[in-house]
Amino acid sequence: MKFAILCAAVSLSFSLAAAEYSAADRALAIELLKADGTEQVLDQTFNSALTQMSPKDSDPARPVIERYLKKCFSFEVLKEDLATIYLDNYTVDELKGLIAFYRTPLGRKKAAADPRIGAATAKVTSLKIQENLPLLQRELQKALKK
Repeated sequence: MKFAILCAAVSLSFSLAAAEYSAADRALAIELLKADGTEQVLDQTFNSALTQMSPKDSDPARPVIERYLKKCFSFEVLKEDLATIYLDNYTVDELKGLIAFYRTPLGRKKAAADPRIGAATAKVTSLKIQENLPLLQRELQKALKK
């Protein structure tokens, strides 16, 4: 029961926070999400997750998984929450400036490169963590002996 009350309170606080922005501001933030490539990245991530969870089109579970992913992870489902995040971090003038930037050749290049850069960053980070895992294990052993 306490958990349900907590969930309701959190949901209410998010909906109240979401209500503080005008429809025009939200539309502007969603325009930025499209201009900066967020929509395409989410679509690619959606397709990758679907392929990973159900590699074969003939898999009987595939339609169920696809419906689940669309319900939880599609751009249409996430865009309002993402718009709120952008509106929490940028002014309307800054959003307009970012949209203008992403419409330039350099902005389009950045939007196209961001997923590759993000994947490469995640790979490097993961490798560094793996390389340094023995150090962490030694430090943990020392700390636990005390």
